[in-house]
Amino acid sequence: MNPRVCPPLMLHDMITAFRTLTIIPLPGKDTDDFPRALLFFPLVGASLGFVLILLFAGTTPLGLTHHQIFAALSVALITWLTGCLHVDGLGDVADAFGAGKGKEQILQILKDPRMGSFGVTAIVLDLLIKVWCWHFFFSRGEVGTVLWSLVFARSVQGLLIAVVPNARPDSIAGPFRIATTSGKAMVVLSLLVTGTIAAFAASLSAALMYAASSLVVSALFGLYCVKKIGGITGDCVGAANELAEVSVLLSAIAMVK
Repeated sequence: MNPRVCPPLMLHDMITAFRTLTIIPLPGKDTDDFPRALLFFPLVGASLGFVLILLFAGTTPLGLTHHQIFAALSVALITWLTGCLHVDGLGDVADAFGAGKGKEQILQILKDPRMGSFGVTAIVLDLLIKVWCWHFFFSRGEVGTVLWSLVFARSVQGLLIAVVPNARPDSIAGPFRIATTSGKAMVVLSLLVTGTIAAFAASLSAALMYAASSLVVSALFGLYCVKKIGGITGDCVGAANELAEVSVLLSAIAMVK
């Protein structure tokens, strides 16, 4: 590839990644090859985490001691910046898998914009767990752990899209589907790079724990989706993000001595 062409293409890939996962209005043109945007999904998570670090650094000198309030507001902010995309997916998946009796019914419920009791319960529990976990780390001044939960969750999103088939042709995840082995290898490489950076920024044990918890939970969820509906949809990817975030946070708390 001509090196003069590569940077603009990468910029378009990054813009598409941010436009897909957030409501941040970045100017510029979308990529013409959506699978390449998967490589920048971890960067989106890092950017969201960096927002939290800046907020925490800005409020600490002001004498903010109510970390539970800061945690609740921070969860609300990040959820809003992501357009409620992932929690909506979690709710839809909870409704569909909770009430659906077969593949066709589950897929039909996934397309229904209305939210049922399974979905509402799943979203409320998810947000409550995240507020509690974020409060735990904010009170210890360990905002970095929250950042890595956001990063690894978006890394496994790309991995799920790359390796798990789509449950239906019109899935939101469809345009990002990678058909080539080299493309899938690049997504795996992206996850490895994320883990390497985490090992240097945090520690090797922490990086391994972040990667293992998010990968195991996402793999189990992906297998469950394949068993139930033959693959994943955009809602499944969103639900996987929430499950991965919570798994990283809870496993990090479990390691605290």
